[in-house]
Amino acid sequence: MNKTRKTALLLPSLLSLLSLSSIAAHVEETMTLEKGWNAIYLESTPDSPACDDFFRGAPVERVAAYHSDAYSSTRQIADDGTLIAQKPLSWYVWVPGDETASTMTALSGGRVYMVYASGTWTKTFLGVPAAPQQTWRATSGDTGFMNIAGVSADADAAVTAKTYFGEGPFGAASGVAYQIGGSNPLAPTFLPMMLGAKVKLQGGKAYALAATKDGDWPGAIGFSGTASVAFDTGDFASVTLKNFGTAERTFTVKIVASADGAERFPAGLKRGVKDEKGDESWIDVEQGAAWDVALAPDALATLKFAIDRTAMEDGATYAAVMQIGDNGGTQMRVRIPVTVAEKPEDEAPFPTGLWAGYVQMEAVSSLTNDAPAAAAGKLKMNILVHVGSDGKARLLQRVAAGVDSEGRLRLFGDLAAAKDVCENPRRLSTVMMSVDTPSVEASAAKKEFGKQLQFDWTVDADARDNPFRHAWHPDHDGLTADYSGKVASGDDLANYANPVKPELWSVTNTLSLTWSKPDTPLGEFDFEHNPDETTSGYATWQVGGLLSGGPINSLGVFYLKRIADVGEVE
Repeated sequence: MNKTRKTALLLPSLLSLLSLSSIAAHVEETMTLEKGWNAIYLESTPDSPACDDFFRGAPVERVAAYHSDAYSSTRQIADDGTLIAQKPLSWYVWVPGDETASTMTALSGGRVYMVYASGTWTKTFLGVPAAPQQTWRATSGDTGFMNIAGVSADADAAVTAKTYFGEGPFGAASGVAYQIGGSNPLAPTFLPMMLGAKVKLQGGKAYALAATKDGDWPGAIGFSGTASVAFDTGDFASVTLKNFGTAERTFTVKIVASADGAERFPAGLKRGVKDEKGDESWIDVEQGAAWDVALAPDALATLKFAIDRTAMEDGATYAAVMQIGDNGGTQMRVRIPVTVAEKPEDEAPFPTGLWAGYVQMEAVSSLTNDAPAAAAGKLKMNILVHVGSDGKARLLQRVAAGVDSEGRLRLFGDLAAAKDVCENPRRLSTVMMSVDTPSVEASAAKKEFGKQLQFDWTVDADARDNPFRHAWHPDHDGLTADYSGKVASGDDLANYANPVKPELWSVTNTLSLTWSKPDTPLGEFDFEHNPDETTSGYATWQVGGLLSGGPINSLGVFYLKRIADVGEVE
């Protein structure tokens, strides 16, 4: 992969419109019911979530969904500012064949369900994984109320209640958790189990617990913000992991294949990693790849991902599952989807589009030696390169960008033209080229983006921004000093030695960008599509017409980033 310089690019960013995707990722989950009451934690939303469909043929008489944050939305304040005590509606129910009694119709991942069954039943299904969410309510003084919390762990995790729940807002000092069961169809039975007891919890089951305070606590593993890695039309996605525990923990992150065989493991998936200096780069993520993330209590870690869409096949569905495990502590396991939408139909092929960046010249020739030597300072200037749908690369002095009435991002050579069809277009420009030379096509011999480009242009003697023009002599008419006649053309360097020198000369420029070192043969370059869509290399710049002894030669580097994949500049 091309290694780019980590230098900030201070240019306006262009945002393209996003189209949401309905792509999903799947895990396989099994629900097992015993006769009587079952406290179930559902880790995923079934593909057929309607209760009528999911429980069709099952010996189920009643399903109740625990709504853990209901109390926070049902509290009310009296006119005097005091809290009005209310019993929250913490349950939604489904009764087979009784629409009047039913207040819910479908199952959802990340929730706790109480299911009363008249017999045993097992169902294995595919579902979209969901991160646990739990709002805790203080139970002191609230007789009869308990928090119902699910366990997200492997079936063979063999973890105790104290280990799994001991760092929650209820505190380990409360000392009691309850198993839920019983055969009375009117109400389940709560069987106490000490938090310090050796009774093992089961993944996919739920338990009742007290709490000493209110608060949101999903378990030791949680997220700040979104709990999915979704690539829509963009090439980047991230998720922020949080340690909700009270001790430092090392979480293991693993990317596994979707349980739905029709969903391919994402081609071109990469993750961001930082070295000891803090520089970030991208490494490939293969199926089953795993790595550790160490976090202090309440600490956050943002996991960054990118996708190389050039590796995707048209019409293919790509998805995977991220699994985060606290293997050395609570044994908690959280699974979330990783999804990649199809490439937009109008997406221009790489590297078509507008590339913005800079050239930074670091060495320059002198009056006595035309070979560049290290300069006392660095000359840095913005640069714009457009690669058209025809494959031709052009160096631009300016370009205007805007979104038209149909939501399409478009590029224009002139801001006035952009204003005719776009609302609030923006213009990018550079100072390195003459305003009279808005576009220069790469030379026929050196014209391949990613290998070598050469651009040649001239600032004419009569150009509006010729550097020899100045405020004290605005009427550069080319007359001799006594106004008796015209002098010879300034483009003839022999005129430097004449008694009467011309007022203006043209200035020639040759800018070369190469993706190989100057002393290595062409073809030994390192250029490929990368998630950042950035690239860098070496730059040479030759300027003629400023010295009678010959051109000025300078050497440096360049950096470019694709900021728009539009193939035409109108």
